[in-house]
Amino acid sequence: MIKEPLLEIKDLSVSIKKADGNIPIIKKVNIVIPRGTIVGLVGESGSGKSMTARTVNGILPPKAVVTGGSVIWHGKDEKDKDLTSLKERELRKLCGRGVSMVFQEPMTSLNPLMRVGDQVSEVLLIHGLVKNRAEARKKVVAMFDEVGITEPDLRYNAYPHQLSGGMRQRVMIAMAVICEPELLIADEPTTALDVTIEAQILKIIRNMCTARNMSALFITHNMDAVAKLCDEVYVMYMGRVVERAPVKEIFDSPAHPYTRGLLSSIPAIGNSPEYLNTIPGNIPEIKKETKGCDFCLRCSDDIRKCFFESPKEVMTGEGHYASCHILEDKLK
Repeated sequence: MIKEPLLEIKDLSVSIKKADGNIPIIKKVNIVIPRGTIVGLVGESGSGKSMTARTVNGILPPKAVVTGGSVIWHGKDEKDKDLTSLKERELRKLCGRGVSMVFQEPMTSLNPLMRVGDQVSEVLLIHGLVKNRAEARKKVVAMFDEVGITEPDLRYNAYPHQLSGGMRQRVMIAMAVICEPELLIADEPTTALDVTIEAQILKIIRNMCTARNMSALFITHNMDAVAKLCDEVYVMYMGRVVERAPVKEIFDSPAHPYTRGLLSSIPAIGNSPEYLNTIPGNIPEIKKETKGCDFCLRCSDDIRKCFFESPKEVMTGEGHYASCHILEDKLK
């Protein structure tokens, strides 16, 4: 059954303004997040994942500008709206109650001079969801307990530096969902956490989405986390979506050479090779729009036209699409 979309990113393009011309960093990206679905956005650092997410809630860096496309929000009891055209006041009203975000590093996202409970209470008070601080505290303590913070009454009065990395991330999740948003954006929420805490955080996000029928955009470079959490996956490279499919399809039949490279880099349990598989080279610096395939310089399967023509997206299976000249030729 096809689910109704909650958020649609259509042909989104973002550039960084420079004196000698704009540098494209997001290039005609299309992403659909259905209601009640967890969508994964994966790729190496520098592929444009976080910048795409920041466009949704209007927190791009000062020199970054949207140069094309739209971000359509289908919130309940509201007319569809393009978030890229909203004024700051309108967007701020939506963020928190409609769209909320868990940032990558909680230690730099939390105010070091405020108690963590007060920081979460502030969200409720700003959006007018409680009458007073006493009511806010009661809701926050209950939310702390739900996200697995031990002794929530006591932790309410803690400062960020007094909590472990896992506890701080739980505070960030509590802050993000306290207003019951329709969409949660989680930007690398398990970075720098050990595997046990990572598994707990992933379980919390999954349970929160299920209990509240909340959608999520989960940004990561960790394919193992994607397999455990996501329903659908978009693979990004150099500001473009190069492959998209249901999560099982991506792992069973990866189509794009970049996706196959990401999956082959995952070490297998019980296997101790002398060298881990890697994708040759690094993501090149983006200076201007390229004509050919962005991945061709690192790809072992390239053909001549990869260097001169941008590949078109082709369907390789049910709900499975990839942009690759090799696939185009095979499917002719």
